[in-house]
Amino acid sequence: LITVPLQVSEFYLILAAIGVASAALFWRLFGASLVMLVAGFLSESSDSIDAISSSMEWPLFIVGVLAWVYIIYELWAGEAKEKVSEASEGTQFAFKAMAIILTV
Repeated sequence: LITVPLQVSEFYLILAAIGVASAALFWRLFGASLVMLVAGFLSESSDSIDAISSSMEWPLFIVGVLAWVYIIYELWAGEAKEKVSEASEGTQFAFKAMAIILTV
């Protein structure tokens, strides 16, 4: 469950190591990862949680997917991508490898 927030933290640490990270970027990515995880958990467990009807499975799934798509956008085309383009080749390689892992 905490794999995505940990990876988001690693993206921030890579950018912080080269001095281009912003706290706002971290909180946006971390918030999106939490939304994704909570929506996914609630969607998958809607049958066993009485407060959530089974009719909420798809809306919660869609919310989780939209959060994941936002994270992917931020890493491939957003502020994170802009910041890492100023980094060394090794940093760019590490960032791209982690982005591929998160995407797949």
